[in-house]
This record gives sequence, structure tokens and C-alpha cells, in this order.
Amino acid sequence: MDPLSQVISFLELRNYRVGGFEAGGDWSIRFEPFKGVKCYAVTSGACWLAVEGAGEPVLFQQGDCLLLPHGSPFRVASDPALPPEDWKRHFLGAREGALVKLNDGGAVTVLGGHFQLAGPQAEMLIGTLPPIVHLQSKTDRETLRWAFDRMRQEMVDAKPGGVLIIQQLATMIFVQALRLYLDDSKGVGWLFALSDKHVGAAIAAIHREPARRWTVAALALEVGMSRSGFAARFGQLVGDGPIEYLTRWRPVGAIARSLGYESESAFCTAFKRVMGSTPRGHVRLAAVA
Repeated sequence: MDPLSQVISFLELRNYRVGGFEAGGDWSIRFEPFKGVKCYAVTSGACWLAVEGAGEPVLFQQGDCLLLPHGSPFRVASDPALPPEDWKRHFLGAREGALVKLNDGGAVTVLGGHFQLAGPQAEMLIGTLPPIVHLQSKTDRETLRWAFDRMRQEMVDAKPGGVLIIQQLATMIFVQALRLYLDDSKGVGWLFALSDKHVGAAIAAIHREPARRWTVAALALEVGMSRSGFAARFGQLVGDGPIEYLTRWRPVGAIARSLGYESESAFCTAFKRVMGSTPRGHVRLAAVA
């Protein structure tokens, strides 16, 4: 399994909520702080998004997709100058997978999902992302169009099994949005390092064989670089040295799997219940003692 798929699997990515809305006329909705990640697309029309602490409102047009990875309060509106209403007035009590109408709809359609992430690797996945991930190129739109068109059709038809299909489509869109962002962006951190030919290959090797007695020299040889050049590039892109990354990734996940737990978070929960602290917390306390 590739590193991105493996980390997402360990995080027990799940849909907290999927749905959407159609709006017409003048409208403005305020959403509270949240846990996890929200992923939306404007499938018709246009609207404004303002995230608290992220600067000026951003216009999202038909075909644009966005991720909100840090849980900050935000507003969505036809005009950012309008005073916002609380989201509960329109969405509280709506069924899962529903397409809610504001002012009888007709001008803009927004579809998406809210995802929960569990486990210490969550920061690896989303910690380096900006407050708003805005995917707006023609290629991005073409890649995601089919999934969002299908999602809207399932919401409108409301056939048996529709909610499950919508949830699976939302999960696929979320992972695809991350991949598109990686293709379009340059940055520092684990997520960006995956797209680097050499460092990404080294991370994949570590995830493929976490129990192997890797050294910096062995990893450099694995990806066809000099030891010094590899160590410098890995540290520049990931923020940790190769052995520090290996040490951070390997122990808890490997132990969890060897003991039959389905995920690292399930093992951590059981460990904390018995020992009173997380596995890493227990190691830190032991080191001080």
C-alpha cells in the first residue's frame, strides 16, 4: 500500500456528514468551528467563502473544489457583505445526503462532505495545508466533475443505497482533491514530500518495510542518491531526518498490527485505558524516570 493510502487507512477516515444545498437570491450562512476536514465543490453558479483568520473572502465558481482542513469558523454567501444566518436554521434536521434548498434554489449548487480523522498521523496529513485549498484549474474540474455529477444525481433521486454511494463518492473526491493539490503545489512537509521522486520513494520504502533496519545510507542507495544529498533533501522536504521519520512512524503502528488491532488509534485507545497514558506518553515518562 502506498504511503498516502496507508496513512489515510490508519486515520480511519470516515464521513461525518455528506450533503449539499441549492441557493437563490440573497443569502449568507455562518458555520461554527469543526473537527476534521470539509470538502466542497460548486457544481453550478458561484458563491463567496470567508474563513476566519484567512484573509479576504474568496470567490468560488462552477467547477471549483475546496478543502477546509483546520476547522476554523467560516461563512458562505451570495454576497460577503450580507449579515450571516446560523447554519442550523437551514440544515439542522436535514436527512443524510439531502440537497437543502435556500430561497427555492436556482442560482448556485454546493455539494460535499465532512470527514473525521482519528490518530496521531492526522497532523502529518493536513498540518501543512493552508486554511483554504482551492482547486480551480481546468484539469482539476474535469477530474472531479463525474464524481460530483453522480453525487448530485444520487441526492436528487434518493434511491435505496443512495446515501452509501454518496459517502463513497465523497471519500473518493476527498482523496482525489489531496492528490490534485499535491500535483499543483510546492511546499514543505510530509504530504508534499510524497510527490518528490526520491524522497517519496524513500517514504514508500519505509512504509513497505517498517521493521527493516534502515540506515540513511541504505535509504539513499534505495532511491539512487548520495547519502549526504539524500539526507539534506529529506530533511528539507519532510522537516525530519530519515531516521527520525522512521522512528516516529514505525513503533506504534507496527505493534498495533502485530497484536491484531485494526488501526493504530484503536491500539492507542486500549493502551491508554489500561496504562493511563498513550504509548508515546508512556515512553516519554519512562525516559524521564
